Amino acid sequence: MPEGDTIHRIADRMRVALAGKTIERAEAPSPRSPLHTRASELRGRTLDDVEARGKHLIAHFSGDVAVHNHLGMNGRWFIRADGRLPYGKPWLVLASGRAVASLVGGKTLRLVSESRLRNDPGLAQLGPDPLAPDFDREDAAGRLLRAASPTTVGEALLDQSLVAGVGNVIRIEACFRARISPWRPIGELEPDEAVRLIAECERVMRATLRTGRRPSTMYKPAGRVCPRCGGRVQSRGQGDANRATYWCERCQT
Repeated sequence: MPEGDTIHRIADRMRVALAGKTIERAEAPSPRSPLHTRASELRGRTLDDVEARGKHLIAHFSGDVAVHNHLGMNGRWFIRADGRLPYGKPWLVLASGRAVASLVGGKTLRLVSESRLRNDPGLAQLGPDPLAPDFDREDAAGRLLRAASPTTVGEALLDQSLVAGVGNVIRIEACFRARISPWRPIGELEPDEAVRLIAECERVMRATLRTGRRPSTMYKPAGRVCPRCGGRVQSRGQGDANRATYWCERCQT
């Protein structure tokens, strides 16, 4: 599943390509698309802005309407500046001049009013986003520490109501960098450790936003040997979703 840093990169690219422009072409060719019969309502509107909230992408249009998208496991955006339209039957196509943004698949795709979006309970319960301009590490760390016992650190980091946008690869890398085991009970975490862990999540995500490549030292490590201390790298599923988790048994405590 694309994590929050990926969604922010998509938002940035879509903003550069289409923000401030009138949408000349808006369609949803795929009959599987939730907007198959409604995409044309976006034609003639101006794309005012595009934002990422954790793993959610929201495109704001003139006339107080927005497109809300969550890519889930299989969704993908394609953004081009050469005027070429996508092959096949995308779930959504937005074009102005030679700029084209198209979506294939996804978990959520809906056209909603801005007022409904503001009152959406799913978006309202999202925790702070490490890539948001007003992100507060101390606040995010406090939320993490208030996670219900007996939640482990690794499970808490995936809870989008605590911190939005952190996914499996980010949390594994952040735990490694912070030298904290993802299996530690959240109640055993010290406040300074929580801040350090949140800071590492933010650093990993900002590195991805800057370079397009997510740092991944510990996810599926070659040879199963810790690159920091030479200890053995352990792996097993964690949480109700049984997400693959990697950690060093020696230097992550």
